[in-house]
Amino acid sequence: MSTVVVAVFPNSAVRPSDIANATHLCGHTPVHVALAGELSALERAEYEVFGPVYESDEHDVAAVAAALKAYEIAGVTTFSEGLLRFTAELAHALDMPYHDRDTARRLTDKRAQRERLAERGVDAVWSVAVTSREEGLALLATRPGPVVVKPVRGQSSIDTHFVRDAGDLPAELTPTPERPFVVEEYLRGRDEGDFGDYVSVESLVVEGRVHTIGVTGKFPLMPPFREHGGFVPSHLGVDEGERVARLAADAALALGIRSGLVHTEIKLTPDGPRIIEVNGRLGGFIADMYRRATGLDLHELGIRSACGQPVDLPDKAVESIEFQYFGLSPLPGGVLRGSDGVEQLLQEPGVVGRMQRLNTGDPLPAQSTSFFMDVLRGTATDHTAMLDTIDRALAHLRLTFEETDGRISVWQARRGAMERIG
Repeated sequence: MSTVVVAVFPNSAVRPSDIANATHLCGHTPVHVALAGELSALERAEYEVFGPVYESDEHDVAAVAAALKAYEIAGVTTFSEGLLRFTAELAHALDMPYHDRDTARRLTDKRAQRERLAERGVDAVWSVAVTSREEGLALLATRPGPVVVKPVRGQSSIDTHFVRDAGDLPAELTPTPERPFVVEEYLRGRDEGDFGDYVSVESLVVEGRVHTIGVTGKFPLMPPFREHGGFVPSHLGVDEGERVARLAADAALALGIRSGLVHTEIKLTPDGPRIIEVNGRLGGFIADMYRRATGLDLHELGIRSACGQPVDLPDKAVESIEFQYFGLSPLPGGVLRGSDGVEQLLQEPGVVGRMQRLNTGDPLPAQSTSFFMDVLRGTATDHTAMLDTIDRALAHLRLTFEETDGRISVWQARRGAMERIG
């Protein structure tokens, strides 16, 4: 049987079983490639249940490519943002279709992406790369704020900062030539009430044609840029939904994407939709939500696209609101000591499940920008009912933490932010 080569990354939202199921649905088996030393022994064993695992030097794929040529390869892909460039090099070495090197660079270099989108007339956002703290401070002194400062290469909003002026630049933020940052215009969103001022567009590109899978609504961010999850369909009207989908499609084509899944984040501003960023992969943790909403397996679509197989995207009306709500940690460090009310939460009408990502005794990361403790999954008849379901479910959940100074604190889950109650 032919194989699909999938570059994999530790603790990915797309699990080994997801990859295996998708490749089998496409008539193939998976072969996994990880960067040398990245997978733990436990996670490597999890992948090996479904197919062989090879390790590779990030900057030299020749050896692993030579080993992989023993297989009948049907396609090469990854579901990981951080492995797009590596996968492009691997596909090139195997003479298989994938993003070319320039496209992979534009998808992972935020400055190059902004330049290309402006050049092609898709969206022009002021953005400058800096390679030292001094350079960043000098630029901020000449530019009225606020701005967003983030790594040229990064994901999950790690080290992304909202900066009002030069004096607001965090002391620990130190760009280097090896790890440059971009300083870019902050896109002010419009007031969306209980919903976030941005959406994401999930797309599949097949032979240069962009197919919109859906527009994902979002909940308001916790400062500075911590995501609380999303829902489908979004709260936008039909006309605006089509407008943001067209913008996402134009951006994907401008960046040179010929095939694969695309996750495009779009800000809803008073002057219309603007591009936040384009990602050449599936949006994190959304596959289950879209499966419930549309019946589509997005992992399967990604594998089919990588293998050049035909895809079927039926125009199916979504009759319910499917959502996932992320529980964000309230503390920058500490240890989870207990969770109360989970059984009652799961019994609430509309709740279809809860995925716990932090267990009793687990430490909270000191850098918690992108970390969330759990995912509440649910369904509702409309957006108002969705918010009511989340509120009723979270009212049952109380979490106990041991803080970094040894104190014990109790927190009540709430939509938006947890409330300390003891």
